[in-house]
Amino acid sequence: MAELRLSKGMIAAIVAVVAVVIVLMMVALSYNGMISKQQGVENAWGNIEARYQRRVELIPQLQSAMNLSIEFQASLYTNITEARTRWLSSIGNIPAQLNATEVMDRNLAVLVATYENYPQLDLGVIQSFVAELSSTQGMIDAARIFYNDAVREYNTAIKKFPNMMFAGAFGFEEAVYYSQGM
Repeated sequence: MAELRLSKGMIAAIVAVVAVVIVLMMVALSYNGMISKQQGVENAWGNIEARYQRRVELIPQLQSAMNLSIEFQASLYTNITEARTRWLSSIGNIPAQLNATEVMDRNLAVLVATYENYPQLDLGVIQSFVAELSSTQGMIDAARIFYNDAVREYNTAIKKFPNMMFAGAFGFEEAVYYSQGM
C-alpha cells in the first residue's frame, strides 16, 4: 500500500512539473510572439520616418532652387520650414510627428499648386521637384499601409488568447494606427 501512495505522489509531482513547464513554455512563446509583432510595428514606423526624412531633405533643395520674391511664397516657405523643424524635433513622438507631417502635406500641396500657376519659373526644376516629391509621397503612402498592417497584427496578437493573459503584465500596450488627422 505504501508503494502505491509513493507511486501516486511521484506521478503527481511529475504531472505538476510537466504542467509548470508547459505553462512556462506557453508564456515564453506568447512573450516572444508579442515581441516580434512589436518589433514589426517599430520597423514599419522606422520606414515611415525614413520616407518623411527624405521629404524633409527635399525642402531645403527646393528653397535653394526656387527663389521667388512673392510674399506668399516667403510665408509658405516659413510654414514648411517650421513644420520640417517640428518634425525633426519630434522624432520618437509619433503623434507630434504626424501633426507636423499634416502641416507639411498641406503646405507642400499649396506650394506645388502655386508653382503650377507661375509659368515663368524654370519648369525643369519644378518638374524635377514635383516628380521627386510625388515619388516620395508614394513611398510614404506604401509605408503607412505597411505600418497599419503591422499595427493590426500586433494589436490582434496582444488581444488573442493566451497572449491577452500576459500582454498587460509584460507591458504590451495597443499600438496607434496611422491616420490623417491624428
